Amino acid sequence: MAIRTKKKGIYCLEGPWNHNNIQDKSTVLPILDLLKKSANCDYIYHDCATKSELEYYLDKWKNKIINTKYPILYLAFHGEKGCIFLNHKDKYSLEELSTFLEGKCLSKVIYFGSCSTLNLEKRVVENFLEKTGAIAAIGYKNEINWIQSTVCDLFVFEALQNDKLDSKGIDKIHNIIVSHYGNLHKLLELTVVINNRQYFPRRRS
Repeated sequence: MAIRTKKKGIYCLEGPWNHNNIQDKSTVLPILDLLKKSANCDYIYHDCATKSELEYYLDKWKNKIINTKYPILYLAFHGEKGCIFLNHKDKYSLEELSTFLEGKCLSKVIYFGSCSTLNLEKRVVENFLEKTGAIAAIGYKNEINWIQSTVCDLFVFEALQNDKLDSKGIDKIHNIIVSHYGNLHKLLELTVVINNRQYFPRRRS
């Protein structure tokens, strides 16, 4: 059984989900509220639609006082291979992110709630982890359904509360995700990259 540890806050930055309708109110805030109410997991939330906004809030998170209390960086955006979309035309790549966060993510988890961002070669994600210092990168390798991925995000954040954010702890957390939450991680091709070890979901035969 996993040992309950100190609660790990979530620092969430979210982009617009419907670039053609500024009145669209889709948001991941409900799952953050649910985690806060049911698991006493605190969070900080900001919406971002430009590079300057994203980097402004990332810069705030780099503060050791903030990211110690909120060690899970949740990037909820549209995405494609190797990047996230800030709006309908502007992208922000993993390379840009690793440069901006270089050396500031020790024992932190970076979670990509976006389509296909981690559909990359193992060495590319490992280089990202090495440069930022993060203990793990978690995200999806393919196109994802909004409802299914939101549920998966919730499951992963719950699992992350169950052990330490080190290689052994993330290994145990990954096992919880695989064994306790059905086939959702397989369907969405959720991938967990831990330092120099990469875990892929077991595919259906």
